[in-house]
Amino acid sequence: MIELCVLGCLLLCVLLSLRCTPTPESTFNAQSITNEATINTSRSPILQTPTAISVSIPHPTLPMAEPLPATVFVAPSLQSVPTVRAGASSTVSVFDYYGLAYAYPKNRWTETDRLAIRERLEYFQGLGINIIIQNFSSQWIGEKEAENWLVFLDEAERANLYVIARLWPSVEWDGQNFNFQAIQGFVSIVQHHPALFAYLGLHEPLEQFNCDQLRTFYAGVKAFAPDLRIVHYMGDMAWFENNPLFPNRNFSNGICDICIIWYYPFRYMNGVPVFEQDLVQQTLRTNRALVNERAPEVQLWFLGQGYAMDKHKRQLRMPLPQEMEKLYVIANQEQVDGFIWYPWYHNSYDQVLSDSDMEPQRQAIYHIYKTYIALEKQE
Repeated sequence: MIELCVLGCLLLCVLLSLRCTPTPESTFNAQSITNEATINTSRSPILQTPTAISVSIPHPTLPMAEPLPATVFVAPSLQSVPTVRAGASSTVSVFDYYGLAYAYPKNRWTETDRLAIRERLEYFQGLGINIIIQNFSSQWIGEKEAENWLVFLDEAERANLYVIARLWPSVEWDGQNFNFQAIQGFVSIVQHHPALFAYLGLHEPLEQFNCDQLRTFYAGVKAFAPDLRIVHYMGDMAWFENNPLFPNRNFSNGICDICIIWYYPFRYMNGVPVFEQDLVQQTLRTNRALVNERAPEVQLWFLGQGYAMDKHKRQLRMPLPQEMEKLYVIANQEQVDGFIWYPWYHNSYDQVLSDSDMEPQRQAIYHIYKTYIALEKQE
């Protein structure tokens, strides 16, 4: 019996890391490899939030994007969130939200940090970004310093940026139950700020929680913040739903208002750079169909790979600028509702978008904005 339990645990671990083994059918600026099966672990966990780091990078030499009129900077209600247009063009963005994850390297700040925050957020606005995922210190819950959370939100409002807020270190789960008291303490201070767009709740919850538990979390937060959007890093929802090792993962309404999915396609295979476009498209299509069928009012956002991790089994690499554009175009064609580059800062990867030698990638972020999103706003 002991041997069977051990064998079962080992099998579960292997499946979590491998998921499936399709062979890529197409690449972009990379050689096509046909003799090796692709290990599909780009659905593997994104790393938890980084610890605070101090990084200084040069600003790119590009014109600042024109700021949005202050009169329109009000986070829309859940009922007024734009929906995806049918039959969208591949040359014009179909969504309004273009952002970055982990935009500022600290999760706590005071008034003395206001100008540094302002400079950084104005820089992001210059890249064409209009929404960011940002960590807020959970260690301030119940403390007088908690009012400092508003410093960042004030500066985001000034820069016409929406904020998806995440508490870090994580406080949502105490090991046995969801900790709504901690979340409520945070929300009570920030929920009416015009820059707050949503609350980022759970990190890859389908590996730990079934859908009944996720609906419990959603209802628990909505009980004290009914108008607050709830976001989860969901990963590949369609894959979990079809995996017998994860029972009761059937997606439905009442789990998240914004579900973030991803597939990390930029890797090395036998030392050759590969871009697994077909697997990106497959992930987007299966999850888009799932949302359209079960909860069409839910938004589906895509997390775009912007990092390298040599020690990963799949040898994940930083994408080239033209590959970043192609990834965006694919997501646009498959009609996601928002696109987030992941991550800007993170101290657990070999390369990230904020690194000093990633200027071409940062220029690509702006190029995508100018080519697709700004064009949409001009029409």
